[in-house]
Amino acid sequence: MTFSVLIGVKNNLVYTQFFYHQTRLLYPTVEIVFVSFNSTDGTHQWLNSLQDDQVKYHYENRERTLSDTYNKCIQLATSDYVIFAHNDMVLAPGFVEQLAALQTDQRVLFYTTVEPPIFADDPRPGKIVRDFGADVNAFQRDNFFQFARAEQQRNEQAGQTAIPASKGIFFLAASRTLLLEIGGLDPLFNPMFCEDDDLLLRLSLKGLEMVSALNALCYHFVSKTSRFSDEYVHRTQQIERQSNRNFIRKWGFRNSAGIPIKYDIGLVLTNATTAALRELEPWASTIYTDLNPESYIRDEQPYTAIDLTGKIKPLKAERTNGVLVSLDARKADAAQLEQVAFLPEVIHRRITKPQPLLKQLWYRLFPIFTWRGYRIRIIDPTTHEMRLIHKDLTYA
Repeated sequence: MTFSVLIGVKNNLVYTQFFYHQTRLLYPTVEIVFVSFNSTDGTHQWLNSLQDDQVKYHYENRERTLSDTYNKCIQLATSDYVIFAHNDMVLAPGFVEQLAALQTDQRVLFYTTVEPPIFADDPRPGKIVRDFGADVNAFQRDNFFQFARAEQQRNEQAGQTAIPASKGIFFLAASRTLLLEIGGLDPLFNPMFCEDDDLLLRLSLKGLEMVSALNALCYHFVSKTSRFSDEYVHRTQQIERQSNRNFIRKWGFRNSAGIPIKYDIGLVLTNATTAALRELEPWASTIYTDLNPESYIRDEQPYTAIDLTGKIKPLKAERTNGVLVSLDARKADAAQLEQVAFLPEVIHRRITKPQPLLKQLWYRLFPIFTWRGYRIRIIDPTTHEMRLIHKDLTYA
């Protein structure tokens, strides 16, 4: 069983070099794959200077998404399994060995990150908050290694080195063949954020087992090449907001939804305003409206690869969706517009809730009901989330 460690980089050469040298101290021969798009700080020259047969690398002087970066890493890797990592990490002793003991083709493993208290108020599975330095200059390597050994021993004594993962994030290991089969990460999320939520949802729908590897530990300085970098620090909130909107456009629900089901919803929006369209558009497969959408499309299209011109249609266009939802925007207040987020759950409950025989017959004869100002007609209850397991190449 072999692993490749995948590192997507964008500038931040000091951390890339630190990751490389620290990893080589522990693992002289593990394959490391570096991919850089448009780094301007000497990263490309440094990659050219490496005399290491176990390093694969690629760089280009153009902008690409984080998804494109790691997809290229997956393509370059030659191992059976790949580990998604960041350059602002330091692996603890036993990291690869612990993953190897648990990895299978049908498993996604999430390793454990030890982090300084930057996001201490944002707990998640697989994160331990301990401060061993906020940057490479302050990093306390010996103290971190000592802590990692103690944590590994504690878990082994408890007989618990792995647990089912209720929620995972980007820091994972998986079969390279499987990732190639489903098309890797989706570049819809430009430049970053939500690509891991999207990938894990697709892998879950494919039936993969999700497991947290408690004894595969690393230290993570946190977001040195993403949200806190010079390039992104002032744009992080905007990028995250647009990525969330694109996730909803693709799936029809939030990444935190309890019922991850995608219906083919056509929204019939009358007396529309641009503000109403902005609130509602991501949640439907198609919008039929009496509003001229040109100004909305002009403002919003730069932030999504999904063709809004084809999605937003005139009110009189042929309606072919499985579920038609009608709303008079003039009669809807802001709170009602926000309720659109719950439509998939409302539709799901209507379809699946056990009903007396007479009511079932009534629903079949009159498949129209109202909910909080929305008029809902179920024509075809087929769901479409399984179709999204493989990456849609139409906007790649």
